[in-house]
Amino acid sequence: MKKKTIALLLAAAMTLAGCGGKAEAPASTGGDDAGTEAPAETGGDDAEAPAQSGAKDNADITIGFSSKDNSDTFVAAIADAAQARADELGVKLVMYDAGGDVNKQISDVETMIAQKVDAVIVIPQSVEGSAPVVGKCNDAGIPIIIDNGDIADTNFTAFVGCTDQESGEILGQWFVDNVEKGSKVCIIEGPMGQSGQVGRYAGFEAVGMLEHFEVLSTQTANWKRDEAMALVEDWITQYGEDLKAIICENDDMGLGALSACKAAGRSDIVVGGVDGLDDAVAAVKAGEYGISVLQDSQGQGAVGVDVALQIIKGEEYEKDTRIPFRAITAENVDAYLEGGVDAISE
Repeated sequence: MKKKTIALLLAAAMTLAGCGGKAEAPASTGGDDAGTEAPAETGGDDAEAPAQSGAKDNADITIGFSSKDNSDTFVAAIADAAQARADELGVKLVMYDAGGDVNKQISDVETMIAQKVDAVIVIPQSVEGSAPVVGKCNDAGIPIIIDNGDIADTNFTAFVGCTDQESGEILGQWFVDNVEKGSKVCIIEGPMGQSGQVGRYAGFEAVGMLEHFEVLSTQTANWKRDEAMALVEDWITQYGEDLKAIICENDDMGLGALSACKAAGRSDIVVGGVDGLDDAVAAVKAGEYGISVLQDSQGQGAVGVDVALQIIKGEEYEKDTRIPFRAITAENVDAYLEGGVDAISE
């Protein structure tokens, strides 16, 4: 899959930022009021970090990175992009993988705080469960950048990622437009309570997808390809010819669903998902997969590091960077494969 350069990703992401509130980076030492301020309002100019005397050279900067689960192909791509950007900038990136365990994620952040890293980037494992990491960083006076998914405590220093409900709306609307009303469908969700699961299901509701179809079953496969495959094997046995479509909240699960359908000889079942994984795009090109909603892993990983470095150095930074989703379908897959995300941008 073709990708933009890191520099272009940063420029595009900043241009497309949904909102930027005026805010200051956390002070270098904690205080009684740390983490108690209300979140910045949407709309406004770029945030400006306080000037710092004796700013560090890049080689002396350490950024902590807490990934929610690198066994997830898309999440791993964000982490890889962050590492590549840190290497390019000459910044040390300390990577921790929570492995899907919210308690480990909190512990990992506590470890990074004890290591006195200069900033922390977190891909939250859970909207509610991961929320304590924000207060812990604020109390320690360490900037915290939330990457990819939402978190309940919005007193973070900056956000870089996408709006999950947008992807659910794009995916849901495509199924509404391309699968007959009243068809019997199943939905495969991510881990319950994670930002992607909550937001994408809200997107389905927002476009009326749940009313458009008869939903036979809604279950989680935890973003896992093998779990989704097993789930769909059971559904095909249970529902037979009645099952007409499977809506998946990510492409790993969508590809598992597709494998089960192909093994059962069910090319009539329409399958689609979110992330824009290479295998999913190839399946769209082959006419086997209805839609993959592209989420820019490279942009989220690289820009997260850029924003962290800007905050550390006391430079102006974007408080809230929202990188839009894009639908990849039979109509534009060739353009995407030839020209990348720019070729399908509005």
